[in-house]
Amino acid sequence: MTATSFVPLILAAVVWLVFWRLNRKTGWFTIGEVIFWDVIILILIQLVWLRWF
Repeated sequence: MTATSFVPLILAAVVWLVFWRLNRKTGWFTIGEVIFWDVIILILIQLVWLRWF
């Protein structure tokens, strides 16, 4: 296993962190919705990653 295999997971973590901080300021979503959308974004990142690499 190489370090590049962790790139999609790291990208999803960064997206979650940004989304969570934005949500703390605005309060638009519940924590469950933040997790749901992060999972959707992780799946999209994985699909793009598998397609290109």
